[in-house]
Amino acid sequence: MTRLTRQTRRAQAKLLLKMGKAISEAGAPAHRLEASMQVLLDKFQMEGSFFSMPTALFASLGDEEVQRTYMERTMPKDVNLEKISALSDVINRLENDELDIYDAYEEIKIINKAKPMYNSALNIFAIGLASASLAGLFQGSWMDVIVSLLMGWLTALIIVFSSKHAHLSLLFTPIAATAVGFSTMTISHFGQSIDHFIVSLSGLIILVPGLGITTAIRELSTGHLVSGSARMAGAVTTFLLLSFGLALGFMIAIGLYGDVSIHKLQSVPEWFVYLSIFTISLAFTVLFNAKPADYFWILLTATIAIMGSRFAGVWLQSPFSSFAAVLGVSIAGNLFALLTRKPASIMHIPGVMLLVPGSIGFKSLEAMLDNQTLDGIQTAFSALLVAVALAVGLIAGNLFVPPRKAL
Repeated sequence: MTRLTRQTRRAQAKLLLKMGKAISEAGAPAHRLEASMQVLLDKFQMEGSFFSMPTALFASLGDEEVQRTYMERTMPKDVNLEKISALSDVINRLENDELDIYDAYEEIKIINKAKPMYNSALNIFAIGLASASLAGLFQGSWMDVIVSLLMGWLTALIIVFSSKHAHLSLLFTPIAATAVGFSTMTISHFGQSIDHFIVSLSGLIILVPGLGITTAIRELSTGHLVSGSARMAGAVTTFLLLSFGLALGFMIAIGLYGDVSIHKLQSVPEWFVYLSIFTISLAFTVLFNAKPADYFWILLTATIAIMGSRFAGVWLQSPFSSFAAVLGVSIAGNLFALLTRKPASIMHIPGVMLLVPGSIGFKSLEAMLDNQTLDGIQTAFSALLVAVALAVGLIAGNLFVPPRKAL
């Protein structure tokens, strides 16, 4: 073990903590964060260990005689693929001696302070586009697609407005669900032309924590029990808040209009489903703050996820069709990382997002709210099985193409 000076040890510890916090707040799960930190520990020939949770990062660094323990408070944020890519590049250059620790520290500060690549207006548009695309993928009608676009924009406006007010920011999830639920029921009552369940789910899809559940299952399956449990608790809480808000919106509408029927019209044509792959990939490029140049790779992984799930569904039932699709996403992402030296997350996260069991979990809670307890429990179990299948598929992909990069 190389003996390090006190000044060098402090600089390395400072860099590791800054990097760990940055990776966590860029949306990386615990297993990827700790794997990235191990790369730097090996590079610095430093003894140490990391323990990460969604809201905190603990680190024990240094040799036995001078070991110190640190704690960094982290704020959970949305996935930011541009930051993950930039931080991964810093790790690569440190590992290859192309960057010293002091310059690396300054680069991390610049990455942390960087503003999102896309402004609020573009994010609002992207949320509506994602909602409309998913309504098409859910086999909704043309009216379902159009109203889903409007509901997505309504959800986005509530998110943007509430982010500027401290107290509202704690309640934007049930507020958005209430507004969308009431609006869809109102449109369904007067227009009699939409499936208000499909439209509500599509309009709120940006808030449905299906990705969080899948990430939690993967953390639990890789031994990160505390982080996985905390993330699962957060996802379940979000589901409950969405259900409460949606039930409140429906209840208000039923109180005003009486029972509102679901109106099933002819589904959008098959070509719109294929068009939705292009549009939702564009939306994910904005929502995950990926570089425009990465749109092609996001489109590729979206195609693998959606078409893989469709083709696998011919021979396999759920959740095994989801397993087959995410296995393709995992292998494609690892190959992408090998060929481009970019993080596999650029392909993994958007691909998994299209397969997550958010809609199934939403249906489970709707059944329970409708006093169909047994159906709700059965549907919830199906959602968990899909999440397990996705987590296992992502890990299994590493057996076929071992990942070159931690992120």
